[in-house]
Amino acid sequence: MVRKRHILALLYEEPAGRICTRNAGAISFEATLYWHPDDGVRSGPILDEPIPGVRFFSLVETEDVTLAKRRISCEIRALYAEQLTAALDATLRSVTTHAALTEAVLEWRVARLADPLVAPAVLVEELARQLWDAGLSVSFGPSWTPTAGANISVGAMGLEDAFESFLCARPALWIPFGPR
Repeated sequence: MVRKRHILALLYEEPAGRICTRNAGAISFEATLYWHPDDGVRSGPILDEPIPGVRFFSLVETEDVTLAKRRISCEIRALYAEQLTAALDATLRSVTTHAALTEAVLEWRVARLADPLVAPAVLVEELARQLWDAGLSVSFGPSWTPTAGANISVGAMGLEDAFESFLCARPALWIPFGPR
């Protein structure tokens, strides 16, 4: 019997042994607002707080007073596709409202980085059994780390070598995914 190999992402920022039953999807968002140089950069918040179930990562806001421009960028993450879509809509509304109220010219850019991932139950069970058999602890939960391209992911924080050895010992079952 030939078994299919699955792509397994080791997440070095998640607790060791946590099998991620769901991984967040992510969208890259950038907006630049320009004002007339005589008016200067307008103050006030550009983004509202993220809607429930959504988080902003790598939020950066910069200002160039001489060019009268303000730039904001972030990664929007959510565990469900509907939340990710709603978060992008809310973010665009917030930025557009700020631009309209302050008479700014608005440029924005959006790129989908990863869709939310739900790990198939059969893979969760198979990975859990193999980790237990290898003497590694196992827990389950969601992760805010996107894993575009992987079938399933597991935390490896603090036990990186043990999890890499686990993968190396099972090349017929698991394909490692992601950078070390």
